[in-house]
Amino acid sequence: MKRSLATTLSILFFLAYIYSNYSRQTPKSDFDLDTLGKVPVVMNGRIQPLDSVARNSLLAMSGKRTATYEDGTRHKAIEWLAEAIFSPPAAMDRPIFRIHDDGLRSILPHKDPKERDSAIMGMLLGAGSSHHYFSFNEIKGSFERIRQDAMAASNVESELRNRYQRAVVDLANNVIRFYNLTRTIHHSETPSFLEELTAMKAIVPQAVAETEKQQRGEAFDSESLSSMLSFIQVYKSFGEEALFFTHPRPPVDGQFQWEKMSVALDEITRDGELSDITLYYATLVDSYRQGDSATFNETVQKLYNKVTSLDEVAGAKAKAEQQFNYLEPFYVSIVGYVMVLLLAVFSWPFASRGLNRAAFWTTVAVFVVHTIGMGYRVYIIGYAPVINLYSSAIYVGWGATLLALIIERLYKNGIGSFIASVIGISSLIVAHHLIDGRDTLEQMKAVLDSNFWLTVHVLTVTFGYASTFFSGFIGIFWIIAGTTTKLINKERSKMLAAIVFGIICFSTLFSFFGTVSGGIWADQSWGRFWGWDPKENGAVLLVLWNVIILHARWGGFAKTRGIMAMAVFGNIVTSWSWMGTNMLGIGLHSYGFMNSAFNYLAGFWISQLIIIALAYLPTRTSRSKVNA
Repeated sequence: MKRSLATTLSILFFLAYIYSNYSRQTPKSDFDLDTLGKVPVVMNGRIQPLDSVARNSLLAMSGKRTATYEDGTRHKAIEWLAEAIFSPPAAMDRPIFRIHDDGLRSILPHKDPKERDSAIMGMLLGAGSSHHYFSFNEIKGSFERIRQDAMAASNVESELRNRYQRAVVDLANNVIRFYNLTRTIHHSETPSFLEELTAMKAIVPQAVAETEKQQRGEAFDSESLSSMLSFIQVYKSFGEEALFFTHPRPPVDGQFQWEKMSVALDEITRDGELSDITLYYATLVDSYRQGDSATFNETVQKLYNKVTSLDEVAGAKAKAEQQFNYLEPFYVSIVGYVMVLLLAVFSWPFASRGLNRAAFWTTVAVFVVHTIGMGYRVYIIGYAPVINLYSSAIYVGWGATLLALIIERLYKNGIGSFIASVIGISSLIVAHHLIDGRDTLEQMKAVLDSNFWLTVHVLTVTFGYASTFFSGFIGIFWIIAGTTTKLINKERSKMLAAIVFGIICFSTLFSFFGTVSGGIWADQSWGRFWGWDPKENGAVLLVLWNVIILHARWGGFAKTRGIMAMAVFGNIVTSWSWMGTNMLGIGLHSYGFMNSAFNYLAGFWISQLIIIALAYLPTRTSRSKVNA
């Protein structure tokens, strides 16, 4: 029992944290916003629940998935979205636009930072960032200048824009996005949506009859036609400005057709009756504005049942995506990897087999959650796990953890668990920063719309990245642990060298196969096998560097120290092949230059060069005293 106590406590703590984090996601409101968050809509070319619309929209505008209102209270994204789409005037006073640029803030109303409750916390943490957040109404008076500056900045290539130009373009886009969001369910030009629809039902048939009279040259009621024209004008802009589609229609050629809320006018004109979905949404608008939570809760359940009965696949995927949002598998995995890191580190000074075992089985538990998160993404998007840079970072961490578990199971010394935790934390943090306010479950680009090649090429070449990083981080461990501790004895040094050699063989195979399969895919898509694209060159560099390491080992040119240093340099080659080539702004694989990302990448390269330099310090300066 004592041998498994640490393992049991560690896993129970991790599971308790997952449950606690999941349960906190449910909005605490009299309105059933949990069910509202499950309602499927179509936005950005894909089916998603309103919960994802809320989270992604708020993240783009404020950099967070929660909203802090002017009174200091924090609200879930779906709470903010409900107010934005059902009661826009109130939402327009919420400070949800984050503006860090001083020049941009200078043209907006001045805001002083709120004083912290504790003077000590104010001294330690500063004034905070409350004065960086503005509401739509605070921005509205300056929006014409913002729009003009954004239009001017749009004429400058994105990588050449200065800080102000980038900030003003982002703000203009976010303000327009917010405004359109408030006009997606109802245009808000009348206080009651239901009364408006009743009036339309009374006016439209009469207006149609008067139009027929006009066409026949008979006397007609111009007032009726004028009222009809007013509705047409309002609903035309209503349809143009709406951000997402709400109404599934019977499939055409096997594909469901979705329409916007503005279809209400067409329903009356075409069918003489309003659809249940239109009436349910209108009832939600009125009941929310009136504070009638009972009617709202009854109606939102009817709406969810109706939409999902018409498009069962959409309902299943929307429900799964909301579960994925609530679980936050990659966020909780970071917490789990931190636990593994602590367990592995403390197992060495205390020579604790119990902590070592706990680190391993906790890694297994975190790996399962990491895998579940990837499984959710595959189900939701219907494609292989890697479709963009964000998902590649998720997959690299997953692949490295898989290799680490195998190594740890073989040697049982805590090193595999430690490496898994370091790469897991690093890759998931990189993935988090790659979100950048975008929908990571984006619609697949047409040229990439091939599950076969996404599996054969992308997964294999990305697993090559993961395995090369894994060998590189073992090299880092050998160098730093050997320099600062006595952990690296001759036996352990020999073992780590054997692991690096084996992983490099493995990585060479995957990298080579991934590169060749990528060329075949390029030949099918672009009509040429090889075009010296930066991404293609980066893939070849990775293969060549792994081959160089293997030949250096086989030919006796490099022993353990040299192989470890070369493996660390492999991190530089891999990061360039994986990330660097995508930021050049050129080539078919380019995702655009990002100043901040390049600075982080350069910092990583410098850190790797410093670690390589440590490897060649005189042996007498090393605490482990291992000659290699």
